[in-house]
Amino acid sequence: MADAASVVTVLDACGRAGVPALLLSGPGMGKSSLIEALAAAQDVLCEVVVGSLREPSDFAGLPVIANDGVSLEAPSWAKRLKHAGKGVLFLDELTTSTPAVQAAMLMVTLKRRVGDLQLPSGIQVVAGANPPDQAAGGYELDPPLANRFCHIEFTPSKQEWIDGMITGWRAVPASRAGAVSADSIASAVASVTGFIQTRPDLLDAYPRTTAAAGGAWPSRRTWDMLARVLAHLRADDTAAITTAVFGLVGEGAGVEFVSWLAACDLPDPAAVVADPSIVDWGAERPDRVWAILSGVVALAAQNGSQDAFARAWKPLAAAAGTCGVDVAAAAARTLAKARPAKAKIPAAARAFVPILRAAGLIDEAVA
Repeated sequence: MADAASVVTVLDACGRAGVPALLLSGPGMGKSSLIEALAAAQDVLCEVVVGSLREPSDFAGLPVIANDGVSLEAPSWAKRLKHAGKGVLFLDELTTSTPAVQAAMLMVTLKRRVGDLQLPSGIQVVAGANPPDQAAGGYELDPPLANRFCHIEFTPSKQEWIDGMITGWRAVPASRAGAVSADSIASAVASVTGFIQTRPDLLDAYPRTTAAAGGAWPSRRTWDMLARVLAHLRADDTAAITTAVFGLVGEGAGVEFVSWLAACDLPDPAAVVADPSIVDWGAERPDRVWAILSGVVALAAQNGSQDAFARAWKPLAAAAGTCGVDVAAAAARTLAKARPAKAKIPAAARAFVPILRAAGLIDEAVA
């Protein structure tokens, strides 16, 4: 079970990454108080919408006939959020909402639309729910909806509850999440893709039971969401990383990923680009070489410049020179696909020319 500081950190990282979060705890644990306190600490608007008390039209919009046709009028809470520009939308009691209401909530979660109103990008969507065994008269989440949330279990400790009582639930732990950078994105992408390269069976692992399908499980979507969230977390923040991983791909795949991540300890992609010799290519395991080069390619793709594209070939050439071209071939093809307009193929890519030509990715001479 994550501590309150890690819960706050992952909620913040999800908000920054545009990933909806689902806060799971028993009745009376203080989900609403935590979200309202977080919004107050950021000085932004917080709208709490209790799904079990709403109709589908409260999310899909109410049809209104006008001279130019029928529009879907958004409720007042959505209009307040749009006017504020920044804020938190807390969809409470998600699992005690009827399936029809849950389906309407899906549009808000996925498209950030309420009727004909588009919520601003500065609005974070957080949902709250009781665990299925504690939700009287509740419903399991439909798998498409469940797979679009980061599921975060929240059970404050006795001391955290005491602190909340003393402060009137206004004080919240500081978030450890940070701003994203091209380097952090590249590192996160390298970690996720490197793991999937070694465990491809976990790319899509639909649960065998209905109950499990209503929670966190591995899919192409949730691995992508995980990479986006990890980009906002410190590499040494094991507690927050574990919370995010378990919340997005589930505990089964999550345990394997966290263990693999700790064992790999991948180098900074920017440092590898600056000096490929910091990696002992000949001594590295193939899966680590693949992950390291994936980070290099992701960094170049994030940068998007001709210079970054040219420099990214040097680590690939170093790996190929030591381990053979085949080891870096996949990274070379991906890097060629991310080639900026008018960028020339540098001399460092010479060893990959036959592979790239065979794939139809280049047709000109190497610079």
